[in-house]
Amino acid sequence: MARPRTRHRPPDPLPQVDEPPAPWPTELLTGPRLFARALAPTTPVLWRYLGVVVLSSVLSGVAYALVVRHATMWAATTAGTPVPSILNALIDVLGGTFLGVLTAVLMWGLGTLGAGRAARPAEVYGASFALLPPLWLLVIVWTLLTPAAAWIPGTAATQAAGTALSGLQVAGLRAAAGTQAGQLLLLVTLLGTAAQCALAVPALATLNGKPGRAVLGGLLPLVPALLVQFVGIAPLAIAALNRPGG
Repeated sequence: MARPRTRHRPPDPLPQVDEPPAPWPTELLTGPRLFARALAPTTPVLWRYLGVVVLSSVLSGVAYALVVRHATMWAATTAGTPVPSILNALIDVLGGTFLGVLTAVLMWGLGTLGAGRAARPAEVYGASFALLPPLWLLVIVWTLLTPAAAWIPGTAATQAAGTALSGLQVAGLRAAAGTQAGQLLLLVTLLGTAAQCALAVPALATLNGKPGRAVLGGLLPLVPALLVQFVGIAPLAIAALNRPGG
């Protein structure tokens, strides 16, 4: 006699738990630990905050191009050479963009080396770039509002520069570095980078549970990131250091 077949009921599917949304990058600025707690249950995505990195990098290039354009245009006009075209400004913008993205990559790599993958340094440092766009916009607006006369070197500086284009460019850069807009650009570039590393440390510590390694994850990227940023502003920074009386 044939036994009746028993039908096996398939197991009930596990309930799907919706992943909470990732925090906005600006939340890192107001509460690094709260940002980290909100980020922890989400799936790691290395490029999650790439947009804010690119935005900040582009704005940094625009700010630098606007500050130095007065020096290059004045030097070319005074020397009787062709005035730089829009291509020169575009190169400055692209250069600032490249250096900004390179800084983010360094922060990610060295932050991982110091704090470990569990600290999710790519996302933490990516979010830290949200600090910079308002500051770059401030530099841009300040530059546009600075009177044209403030960018022109004095008579003594012009005479000392001679007639060579290179000497006139240095004199123009010194004048630009002496403006409030130029000084603000230098401060944002260097202090802003240091502030990013400082903001990252408590977030890294919350995510990996190891304060010592989190501090290491904040310190290791600091000097390389500052060096990369200094390369971008080197002509203006050197001119500022060599200003008479400065």
